[in-house]
Amino acid sequence: MNKARGTSKIFNEHEIKQLEVNPHVQNVREKTITYSPTFKLAAVKAYEKGQTPMEIFLEAGFDLDFIGRDKPKHCLNRWRNTYTAL
Repeated sequence: MNKARGTSKIFNEHEIKQLEVNPHVQNVREKTITYSPTFKLAAVKAYEKGQTPMEIFLEAGFDLDFIGRDKPKHCLNRWRNTYTAL
């Protein structure tokens, strides 16, 4: 499996449609999900208060079978780095 940044998962049409209805998603392509800036900031704040990345994504309505179980952790790591750099 490719270990490049992002995901090696390719979303099918059904998964894309389900992700598009999530209010925390700005855009979905076959290989990428663009999360809303509001969700990113809220996720970082929830993490700082003790929630796990998986809990944050599940509460936000994401199906981890679609996006991958490691995706929340990877996203939070990136977003925390961005948030602390501001």
